[in-house]
Amino acid sequence: MSKQEYNIGEIMKKVILFGIGENGKKVIDAYLKYDKWFEIVAIADNSSDLKEYKGIPVIKPDRIPVFSYDEIWISTIYYQEVTKQLTDELHIAQSAIRYIEYPMPFLEKQIYKKYEDEIEKGKKCKSDELQEVINYVKGNGVRMYCYPFFDEYAKKDYPVFFDEDCKLYYGIYAGHKIYLAKTYNTPQKAKQYLRYIYMEQDKRSPHCYFADDNFQIEKGEMGIDIGAAEGVFALDIIDKVDQIYLIEADSDWCEALALTFQEYREKVTIIQGYVSDSEEKGQVVLDKRFKDLKIDFVKMDIEGAEEEALRGAWDLIKENMPKLAICTYHRMLDYQDISRQLSEKGYLVKSSKGYVICQGEWELDHLEDVDFRRALLWAERA
Repeated sequence: MSKQEYNIGEIMKKVILFGIGENGKKVIDAYLKYDKWFEIVAIADNSSDLKEYKGIPVIKPDRIPVFSYDEIWISTIYYQEVTKQLTDELHIAQSAIRYIEYPMPFLEKQIYKKYEDEIEKGKKCKSDELQEVINYVKGNGVRMYCYPFFDEYAKKDYPVFFDEDCKLYYGIYAGHKIYLAKTYNTPQKAKQYLRYIYMEQDKRSPHCYFADDNFQIEKGEMGIDIGAAEGVFALDIIDKVDQIYLIEADSDWCEALALTFQEYREKVTIIQGYVSDSEEKGQVVLDKRFKDLKIDFVKMDIEGAEEEALRGAWDLIKENMPKLAICTYHRMLDYQDISRQLSEKGYLVKSSKGYVICQGEWELDHLEDVDFRRALLWAERA
């Protein structure tokens, strides 16, 4: 990870992109479409037979010294191995090497533009929380999590295993097997995903559901996990709950969830579908699906559809006043709007500490909305 001072100014930075796999091609495609503050002079790759990709030369790593460049951006999940190759074999300084997450390089300029005074001119931020992420950005560039723990987890290696019966990879989380969707079909992809799970739920992370005891599940409670994905939220509390409903739209994740919770079938119900305020196209409306149940808690992480889900849950909320943990970083005004609505319903609302930057595709076409955002809100009866 580069520790130099970042400065997005008038001089265009020259970059060698390392990796022409799926992620690398997405970076190149966006590079050709959007405004940029850097120039990709070459693409290095260990195994590609391409000579060029969309007009950019593709080279073997041993040709890197031929080119004039400022930094090497690693865009592959093999970044640990690539970093070692670059430093040990080609003697490239660590400070010139940076791991990038798509589409962060294209969002970074907007962050520098919004916080130019704080980043380049040393103006003090309006809060210590914001100052913390700005200090990180100055030395590391922009990431979803602009904190030192990101770099810690980038170096960690979690073991993964392959289940021959179901042909899926799994890791260990909270003492349980956690199966991954079939798209994570290599050990490297599985390890990368597992690494992010652990990082996301680190107590220092703004995305940690149970940080600082702000969202506690009691023995014997019943709740709903909306946007269950791999099931990490439910695994953290599975031995406490009496019943939990996992709602997930992706069929591949539903397959993995069934395996992860196969020993808990009596208390886990998996529902495939999107949650909204309308039953059109088979969508799940919480007020109707859980009308006659006593719900103690609800967690939501559904890519910006949280407000729609809440509109279909006001009766459930009025009746039960469940504890809530809701992701609010997918859309610019979600934290503000959802907090107001819940306060009007009699809730006391808190945000998680710190900030994240949403790195979805949507952000690329709405650069004016790119900013640091609150990751989670917790809400309980006032």
